[in-house]
Parts: sequence; structure tokens; C-alpha cells
Amino acid sequence: MTEHARQRIPPFMRQLLAVSGVVLYMIGTGANIAYPGVLLEQLRDPQSTLKLTEDHESWIASILGLALISGILAAPFSLQRLGRRLTNQLSTLPAMGGWALMVAAGGPAALLISRTLQGFAMGLQAAAAPVSIAEYSAPKHRGAFLATIAFSFAAGMLVAHILGTLMFWRSAAIACGSFYLVSLILITLSPETPPYLASIGKFNECRKAFRWFRGHDHASEKELEILLNSQKKEVNEVKVNRYRHYRSVIMKPEFYKPTVIMMFMFILFQISGMTVVPSYTVPMMKEVTDGSIEDYTSMLMVDILRFTTAVVSCFVVNKLNRRTVLFLGVIISVVSLLSAALLLYLRDLEYIPEQYKWVPVIPTLGYIFGKTLGILPIPWTIAGEVFPLAYRSLGSGVSGMFLSLMFFVVVKTAPTSFREIGVNGTFCVYAICISICGIFLYFLLPETKGKTLYEIECHFKGIDCEMIKTDGTEHDNMLELVKVEVGRDDGE
Repeated sequence: MTEHARQRIPPFMRQLLAVSGVVLYMIGTGANIAYPGVLLEQLRDPQSTLKLTEDHESWIASILGLALISGILAAPFSLQRLGRRLTNQLSTLPAMGGWALMVAAGGPAALLISRTLQGFAMGLQAAAAPVSIAEYSAPKHRGAFLATIAFSFAAGMLVAHILGTLMFWRSAAIACGSFYLVSLILITLSPETPPYLASIGKFNECRKAFRWFRGHDHASEKELEILLNSQKKEVNEVKVNRYRHYRSVIMKPEFYKPTVIMMFMFILFQISGMTVVPSYTVPMMKEVTDGSIEDYTSMLMVDILRFTTAVVSCFVVNKLNRRTVLFLGVIISVVSLLSAALLLYLRDLEYIPEQYKWVPVIPTLGYIFGKTLGILPIPWTIAGEVFPLAYRSLGSGVSGMFLSLMFFVVVKTAPTSFREIGVNGTFCVYAICISICGIFLYFLLPETKGKTLYEIECHFKGIDCEMIKTDGTEHDNMLELVKVEVGRDDGE
């Protein structure tokens, strides 16, 4: 292929194509999370032929969390043995099967099986999405591309609620499931990620894929050479003493430090109400508004704010430091939750006049804004950056377990929490938990903006080396260091 032919499609557009396949999948994931918000409302209609008990409703909303565990457990094996691309492709199949069963469901059992299939697929993708996007992306675009995961969640939630408001729930399920089909097509059009090809010793294929994604400029070629040389060293080490290599993984700081960070990240993600609010938007906002705003209007108001903020976060994450965005979101969320709880408490005591009973809506929307701006995008951004390539699949799986467990616990207990301590008490619990996670992350989380994945790996390894600059200038010290460690080129 000539240089002219190579440049017909800019590298950014090729990265965008690959990322779009994952983004569409995550839109489907957002729809999965939010769909019970409209499904359960329609099934509560006295004229509905499909009847559910309150216990059925809580299981339909929360079973995704349990099913996520099976997908998370399968993810490390799939990502390492099958690769990022094939894992993304295969994960669309149970998702589409789940939506198809949802369309045909005749009773609670079919709905639960449908949600279980969707949850398994979500578990696979929860590990695969940030890893895939990070490995597709150039450092200067990686923050914005990883932030599209947050955008995708918000878009999927908005789409599910709009479709569920305008359409019968079975028709809405067909529309939501169609995102996975388009996702499968786009993923199939993209090659495997270069870091994965390098990690399994396919260095020639890695070169082709890397240049397909990143072009042939000087800075990219330097980064490619470092990637290849560092992975030749890893491959040789594993070949020499594989058992000893894997036994020592858990004790390595470049594995356990990112894993602990992501544990707190995903606990923060779930305990902030990230999946509770979409599943129970209508009953939550009904209590917040005290009937002053129509139910579906308040639901769509929340969705539109979340979607708009998620779009803004794509730019904010790419412009500001990761830590700045995260802690800004944490502070706004905590202050807004406590303010909303206080106003709800005062309203219950009748200290707020009747004409102002809608006032708690303002801090509640502030809470939605804060968690969508910082708490939604940053965990997924960091998840794609902090794990070294050699342990990326395993680390994503281990930390993802906390995501799935917390998903189930928080969503399953939400109806009881709303009933026993009210929305104001639940908001206080969320605020306290967000604060605790935020304090831990303040001391644990390093800044990753603008760094290559190898530079971040060096940070956790404690290697003090010169960093490759992402603006086209570079220092050769790190490249020479890697070459010395490798010793020779292995014929490549």
C-alpha cells in the first residue's frame, strides 16, 4: 500500500471507527440498566397481561449484578486467549439473545432469564470495553475516547426511557437490542488491538495494526518500537519460567496497586447510585417532586441532564486532569445529596411552603450533574489505563468483580432503602459512602492524563525513566532502557 493510500483515512477516523463499535455496545448496556424503569411501570398497569410481584420487580432490576459476575469471571480468559476483538464480538451474542427473549417473554421466568443473558454479556464487556478503547487510542485522544463510555451509558439510558415512554415495552426491546447488531458490524470491520498482538508474540501483525490505527509519524513509530521491545522481554520471561511468573503476579505493585485503585473506583461508581437512579427514576423523582412534576416528565428531565453532562464530560476529561474531574464530581455529588436530603427532611416537617415543595429537585439535579461529570466517566477512563499489558485481562476481571457485586447489592437493596429510610436517608448514605471512597482515592490515584500506557506501567513499577512526549518530541532514554533489558531483537 502506498503512503498516499495509507493516508486516505486519517488515523483518528480509524480509531473512531473501532471505538464506535464499543460505544454502541455500551449504549446497549445503558439501555439494559435503565430498561426496568419503563418495563416495570408498564407492567404495573392493571390492564397488563404479564403480572409481577414486588419481589419479581426487585430481581428483574438487580439480577444483572449477579449475572455480571459470570461474565466478569469469563472475561480474563477470553481477553487473554481469544483477544479483545473476538471477545467484543462474542459478547454481542448473549446480549442480542437476551433482548430477543425479552420480546417473546410470557412470564417472570423468561424476563429473568433474559436479564441474566444481558448481564453475562455486560460482564464480558465491562472488562473488555475500557481495555479495548485504551489500546485502540493514541494518548492524546485516549481520555476523550474512554469518556465516551460515560456518554454511552447516558445515551442508552435516555434512549431506553424515551422508547419506553413512546412505545410498548416489547417494541422498545427490539429497538434497544438493535444497537448490538450495529456494534457487531463495526467491531468486525476493525483489526485486533496492537498491544494484544504484541503480548502474544505476533509482532508483524502488531506493526500492521498499530500503523493502521496510528499512521506512520515519527512519534508513533517510537511508541511502536517501545511496545514491541517491552513485550519481547515479557514473552521471553514467560517462556523461561511461566509458573514462577504467574505465581509472582499478585505480589507485584504494578498489579495490586491498580487493582486496589479500581476496587475503590467501582465501589464509588455503584454506591453513588449510578445504576439505582436509572432503574428507579420514577419512584425516586416522585418523592423528590412530591407530585409537583409529572412522573415521566421528571424521568426524562433526569435523562436529558445526564446525557448532556455526559457529552460535556467527554471534552472535560480530555482537557482537565483525571484527578481534578473525579474529585470535582465527588464534591458536587456529596454537597448536592446532603442538600437534597436536608430539604426533603424540612419539607416532611412542613417547614417549606406548599408552593416551594419542588425545591429539592434542584440539588437532586445537581447530584445527577456531579456524578455524571466525574464519577461516571473517570472509573472507566482509569480502568483502561492503569493495568500493565501483561496483567490487563486479569486485573480488569478482578476489579470488575467489585463492580458486579456492588451492582447487585445496591440495586437489590434500593427499594427497601427507599421504603425504610426514605429517599432523604438513602441520599445521606450515598453521600457518606462517596466521601469515604473519595478520601481513599485522593491518596491512591495517580494522574494519568497525557501519558502512554507504558509510561503509566512504569509508574506502578517504580521505574524512573524519561517519558515519551505525546506532542511529537521524545527522549530516547526509555527506548534505550527497554533495548538493553531485551538484549537482542529476536530476529524481528
